Amino acid sequence: MKHRSEGNPSPPRARAGSRRRRRRPHHPAWIASLGVLALLAAALGWNIAPEHGSAGDSGSTTVEAAAAQVHARPHGGDPKATPSASARPSRTGRGHVPAASPSRSAAGAPTSTTAAKPAVPALTKPAVPAQQPTAKPPANPPTKPTAVPVPVVPAGGGGGSVPGGMSGVSAGSMTQVRAWESFRGSSVNAVLTFTDRSGWQTITNPWVGSGPEKFSTFNGTWIISQPFFPTGGGDMNSCASGAYSGHWADFGRWLVNKGRPASIIRLAWEFNGNWFPWSVSKTSATTWVNCFRQVVGAIRSTDPQARIDWALNAHSGGAWSVYPGDQYVDIIGIDSYDQWPASITDAAFAKQCAEATGLCSVIAFARAHGKQFSVPEWGLVSKSDTGAGRAGQAGGDNPVYIRNMYQTFAANRDVLAYETYFNNSEAGNVHSSMVGPNENPSAAATYASLW
Repeated sequence: MKHRSEGNPSPPRARAGSRRRRRRPHHPAWIASLGVLALLAAALGWNIAPEHGSAGDSGSTTVEAAAAQVHARPHGGDPKATPSASARPSRTGRGHVPAASPSRSAAGAPTSTTAAKPAVPALTKPAVPAQQPTAKPPANPPTKPTAVPVPVVPAGGGGGSVPGGMSGVSAGSMTQVRAWESFRGSSVNAVLTFTDRSGWQTITNPWVGSGPEKFSTFNGTWIISQPFFPTGGGDMNSCASGAYSGHWADFGRWLVNKGRPASIIRLAWEFNGNWFPWSVSKTSATTWVNCFRQVVGAIRSTDPQARIDWALNAHSGGAWSVYPGDQYVDIIGIDSYDQWPASITDAAFAKQCAEATGLCSVIAFARAHGKQFSVPEWGLVSKSDTGAGRAGQAGGDNPVYIRNMYQTFAANRDVLAYETYFNNSEAGNVHSSMVGPNENPSAAATYASLW
């Protein structure tokens, strides 16, 4: 904008309606002086500009310096990556290894690349299958959030500042939560859990909250990862028809009875990968969306406060075509690990973040739909004992990834629902562990210094 130097008020004008004629004085020397002054003003770059105001403007003039006409520089710190305008082919997702309850169970190592994702317009609501809710979300792209200064990373640990929203860790016990708090020097107010998917009883009456060690007295929010149906005990068509609604209504009652009605339910997470029974690649988009809506409707019928997290897998295709609609989703989530591709430089992080199903694109989608975003699972990936590592697609002990994740959380703290680090050291899994054991000492020091 222009900064204007306001001049002196204009001299009074003759009173309106005066009919008296005045003799024009003859001052040739004075008029000549004005000519000289005008030449000097032009040489110095000053001009006499009329100031136009509202109706009834007095017609006063303002002296405006040419030097003041320079546009102000926009404010802001380090810019964030913006979402890509076109979709990219999907990549294979992270493999999962089965683990005893209550820890996270999983499927095999990364498989072949899934079908290429159809192009999706950036920052707009993608096409949704039949039964789309009547109320449509805004289609205009969101404005870019104000960037924040890049934090300085100390050399060692010490406990920094949680970047906003809720922050925590995936865990199966309070012992693990306390170890995480001690490591980073700040409290945990969100815990990510996984139900036992072996049957309806363990899904609708989970182990979570069964005692103090299992988070019954945890002073924070439960995030419960739930499938559509038990492993080997259901199918997508039955789910889409509402055959399991009675079970999910029971789960809603369980949340209320536990005194945790506002818990976050991460339903059918990583659905755009190909390693879970609820994968969209194993059914039609319409069937998948109807199943999701049936489950959400049943849970909310007995627990209207339950918050539903629709969580996709980073860099896998097939996500945006099965968005269930704003009426069925409270949080837009993404599981985003340092793999496929690895973020070994700031530029590499920015590039993958802006891909069609990268973290930055998910944040933009959430903003466009008036939602919060979450990162339920994020973490380092070892260069050994992992499929991504063997393929040269893992970052290993990578402080660059940790720092960039923190900066992204901090820059978007106004819409961050929660982030929970996936701390894991199981053989064949991602080896993201920074506590018990610490498999990534350099990245762990960076994390502890920031959080």
